[in-house]
Amino acid sequence: MKKKDLFPILLILALFLAYPTIDRKVMTKIFPPKARPAPAAVDNAKAPDIPAETALAEPEAAGQATGEPAAAAETAEVEPASAEEQAPEVLSSLKNDRIELTLSSHGAGIVRCALVARRDGKLQYPASKGSDQPVAFDFSDRPAAAPVGYPGLGQRAAFEVVAATDNAVAYRKTLDNGLVIDRKLTLGAGYQVQIEDRIQNSSAAPVALRNYGLQAGFMENLPGEAAGQQGPLLGVDTLTGSEAVQYWGPKFEKWFPVGGDGKSVALPGSGEEPIPVDWAAVKNKYFTQVLAPAEGAERCFVNAARGQPVQTTFMLFFPRTTVPIGRVAARVEMPDYDLAPGQALAQNATFYLGPKVYAELKANGPHQEDILQLGFWRVIGIWILKIMVWIHDHVWPFNYGVAIILLTFLIRIVFWPLNHKSMASTRHMQEIQPLITAVREKYKDSPQKQQQEMMALYKEHKINPMGGCLPMLIQIPVFFALFVVLRGAIELRFSSFLWIADLSTPENLFKNVLPFPINILPLFMGVTMWVQQKMTPTSDPQQQKMMMMMPVLFTFMFYSFPSGLSLYWSVNQVMMIFQLAWMKKFHHAPLAKK
Repeated sequence: MKKKDLFPILLILALFLAYPTIDRKVMTKIFPPKARPAPAAVDNAKAPDIPAETALAEPEAAGQATGEPAAAAETAEVEPASAEEQAPEVLSSLKNDRIELTLSSHGAGIVRCALVARRDGKLQYPASKGSDQPVAFDFSDRPAAAPVGYPGLGQRAAFEVVAATDNAVAYRKTLDNGLVIDRKLTLGAGYQVQIEDRIQNSSAAPVALRNYGLQAGFMENLPGEAAGQQGPLLGVDTLTGSEAVQYWGPKFEKWFPVGGDGKSVALPGSGEEPIPVDWAAVKNKYFTQVLAPAEGAERCFVNAARGQPVQTTFMLFFPRTTVPIGRVAARVEMPDYDLAPGQALAQNATFYLGPKVYAELKANGPHQEDILQLGFWRVIGIWILKIMVWIHDHVWPFNYGVAIILLTFLIRIVFWPLNHKSMASTRHMQEIQPLITAVREKYKDSPQKQQQEMMALYKEHKINPMGGCLPMLIQIPVFFALFVVLRGAIELRFSSFLWIADLSTPENLFKNVLPFPINILPLFMGVTMWVQQKMTPTSDPQQQKMMMMMPVLFTFMFYSFPSGLSLYWSVNQVMMIFQLAWMKKFHHAPLAKK
């Protein structure tokens, strides 16, 4: 192969492989992240801003000073509720055109969330296919965005509702040790809540703040998201400074074994020193909570619990029983702080609770779009996702099945010259196969001489021996990026196409009628692969026999994949067959010299 042909290919591959390092070590120096400021401690700080008619009064001293600091919490677990905290629960509602939140005075956090966004009069995120009920999350057993770990603050402590509007609620809690917690939760135009906490020491003694912070609610799989389904499901992600986002979900099997007690695990776990985080996300396949303290958090803890046993099969035939992770949660803890008498500490944060949509997450903060977990080839995956969404939004009939088909056409057109060159090289290799066999037979006892004669033969017939596979190697990143995008894109959730009810799941036809469901697309894909393999020229008969096994393997592999993936691969195979037929009819390879 000529050097001038090899250089651009190696350069492209090198850039793809080096991008994560370039992004982390070069781009972050050019565009550095904002420095994390020290905790904002002020004397006589004002309470969170609320309307003047409902302004918070300054707290009064709570009890006689003891002369000793209040005891710091030794663990991050909250204390049990006291009798005083059995006050009647007051529920408040925050809502906009996308989300409705129910807040409780018991814990001063979010106990329910409903995603009510509509598009063309229909819910964007219905609870089930065709339902007019939105996706809703119940956090009643662990209020989301609630304060935890403050000394003297019990579990589900009863706060006083100081002020409430359609988009903001202000709370106050005065503790026996003199701490006064004022907090305000404000819902913006999207899915993000602004959290403003002010902690004041109204006593005459210092109070040690240890293991205090914010918690996220438990996140579970939605109905229909089976444990064996392809794609990322439950997980916890974190970001620390300019480092790459860490995905902790794969660690759960070790951290939370079957039969374990589900205790909190400090990230990175395994007894190592906890790491500070800029934000922490708790997610299922399509939705996420993101806690992002304005000044960062000192550490993060994760909670997880096993669900019910699930009966599944591997490649349709091998039964197995698994006990998947049933739900996950996390909390972030702020740096230790000694609050002097009369001193106040401001702790602000943002809390995102909504769909894993690229544009929404990217607008929230640094690297939050990486929660989508697009893998090693995320740069390509992002462009593929953007193009697919654009096609859906601008091309009639505004259907994601059509968008996948058109995206496949676009990819095939872009790579048409490379595929053409690969096929031409393979056909030419096939034509000189008798000459290659003769050289191998003639110099079978001299491998070095055989290699020299083979290279001379390739040069004489102007053949690049790598010409058949290098164009395919360049397409591998696109294939993997597309695979990751289609298996987890929330845009495909409940998107129908022809007989396919949901492009994000297998077709599952006659699921409740036959012993096993029927998926037409993987079967069709297997047939098209077999036809394509029969039409593809090859210079090695043994290789052709091996390639004929690929349709069977891919059929089994894709049978349980989301139908959107099978649709892409089926259309891709049909276009490959068309290109082979077109090339065979109109572009005959030159005959080799005998």
